[in-house]
Amino acid sequence: MARRLLLFPLLALSLALAAPTRAADDPVGAAMKLLEKRRYEQAARALEDALASLDAERRAQAQLVLGTIYLRSADLHEALARTAAAAELDYLDKLLKTGVEGRSRYARLYLAEALLARGNPREAARHFEQVRADAGIEGRYRAIAGIGLGSALWAQRDAERARGLWKSAGGAAEIALARAAAEGRAKLADAKSLRRVADDSARESSPRARRYLIEIYLAAGSPDQALAVARAADWGAASYVEKFKASKGTAKSISFYDLALLTDLAQLYRELARLRLEQAAGDARMKPSAEYYLAEALNDLGANDEAAAAVQSFLARPQAPAQFRERARARAALIAYRQGRGAEAEKAWTAIAEGSSDSDVLADVVLGCTEAQAQCAKALARVGQVAEAGDGRRYQRLNYALGSYHLRKKDYLRAIAYMETGRDKSNKNKIEANDPEMLASLAEAYYRTKKFSEGLEIFFEMSQEFPAVRQIQEAVQGVYSMEQRSAGDVRIL
Repeated sequence: MARRLLLFPLLALSLALAAPTRAADDPVGAAMKLLEKRRYEQAARALEDALASLDAERRAQAQLVLGTIYLRSADLHEALARTAAAAELDYLDKLLKTGVEGRSRYARLYLAEALLARGNPREAARHFEQVRADAGIEGRYRAIAGIGLGSALWAQRDAERARGLWKSAGGAAEIALARAAAEGRAKLADAKSLRRVADDSARESSPRARRYLIEIYLAAGSPDQALAVARAADWGAASYVEKFKASKGTAKSISFYDLALLTDLAQLYRELARLRLEQAAGDARMKPSAEYYLAEALNDLGANDEAAAAVQSFLARPQAPAQFRERARARAALIAYRQGRGAEAEKAWTAIAEGSSDSDVLADVVLGCTEAQAQCAKALARVGQVAEAGDGRRYQRLNYALGSYHLRKKDYLRAIAYMETGRDKSNKNKIEANDPEMLASLAEAYYRTKKFSEGLEIFFEMSQEFPAVRQIQEAVQGVYSMEQRSAGDVRIL
């Protein structure tokens, strides 16, 4: 979820308690430097590879840092999922509405899956039905559409029809994986049987199969095995490439991607964050910092009661720095909102906003209101005054938070104004200078206002570090091509 530029004082406080002088090649220090540069993948790998060889003290420190890396990766992939949904749903819908010549058959399947991933099972079911009835679509994809229809029906509480569709599915390895992933999400299969299906198909290398494997291992409570699958995948590769020739003789190809992948990766990194932070909390020296970040991970996973316990445990520590106490209080308000205590949460956010001038604390208030979709009128009025009076670059995180709030409210021009204010003008698309979450959100706002070139510049830069951005890039290029009435290809490379 839209979150925060990571600050390190609390983290460094724990790491400094008993750490020996670090060598230049120390993996914990190296990972922290990469994290500061938002090189999440590189930072995580540096610690994953070294974890087993560290002594107990350094291992706890590494687990704490690794947990925070996974949190940032999760937040980024969720931001990318929102941005992808904006462009890809438009793109797939436009493909269905093209003329008879060159019309894609497979766009409907990917549109149905995208709608399901973004919480619209009723509309997804309608498209899955049409895919199943289309004899021009390869049999295995019609079978996959049947499994998708079962998931859409399950989401609409039609369990009997869903079970029937899943039970009748069989055939190729991808179909078996699709069925296991669907049943795992519905909690109809036990962990042992899910792992058996995934282990038997672990050599499947298609992007679609790898996505199913991640979903299955997550449902089976095996995030480390899901991570191994993710590490071996090329997420810049298309899930399916449809090739055909129009009547005029123009060869065409359309690349399709799994929108659900971005949400799956966000879920994976959150589960990994929880695992590593719980391990770090087992060390008394790491426990305060681990509790602080663990409250975030648990809240994002929907474990609100556990998140509340973690944040209250942190707040009970008198040695906690004042800034982080206030930020923890802002998170506690979000947890309270999700537990059904909305009035209490808004009152708490207002009190924090009126009593603090710290831009990072205020950013957490705004981000909490954004995630809860709360109005927070009094708190936002106060925060807006602080942002207007402050230095835009120094208040980058606060301006991102306000931009994110207005983006969710569909006030795209105000969203752009705030995020551009906080953006590093001389390194405008560099992730070392700008939080990639902010860049993803800004790109979405650009797309919504048809500033396609500006958004594509961001995607091009981000794709160098995060290959999954490729799917958003192609969708935006496709929409741009159609809207500009270019030569006819829906794919610009």
